[in-house]
Amino acid sequence: MDEREKVFSELRKQNIRITRQRRAIIDVLEGKHLTIQDVYTELKKRGFNNLGTVYNNIDFLLEHKIVAQIFINGKKHYDLTIDEKSHSADSHIHVTCRVNNNIIEINDSKIFDLIKHNPIFKNFTISKLQLVVEGVCDHYEKDTCRKDEACFINSLSRTR
Repeated sequence: MDEREKVFSELRKQNIRITRQRRAIIDVLEGKHLTIQDVYTELKKRGFNNLGTVYNNIDFLLEHKIVAQIFINGKKHYDLTIDEKSHSADSHIHVTCRVNNNIIEINDSKIFDLIKHNPIFKNFTISKLQLVVEGVCDHYEKDTCRKDEACFINSLSRTR
């Protein structure tokens, strides 16, 4: 049984339904970081036309840690956390380019450990740690940086 089915099975044990809309949102978010409008646009292509239902289901998925909400370049984005080996809903690092909005995830336990074991957090148990690192490439040139092959963020994802 894959991770997704394990999560669904646990929810069913609590008499919580995994509706077609919830499955569709999960499918749309797979491998992507989307705004609510992006999710809605993709769902409309699949025949789901109620924006309120999208909001309600996103709230449900957030509550059950199936999706994480992150703020990137001033906008809320949603990220699927099940079936994802690089992070959980509570341990997350995103790196994003402010020029072309490319987003990647990194999972470096050394970074998490450095923060969690910092003396400032003595006597404090961290249960959620999400970081968003925004920036531009050192070689930033407006015309070349917008091209994916010149983007530092994309080069990081190719070397991971």
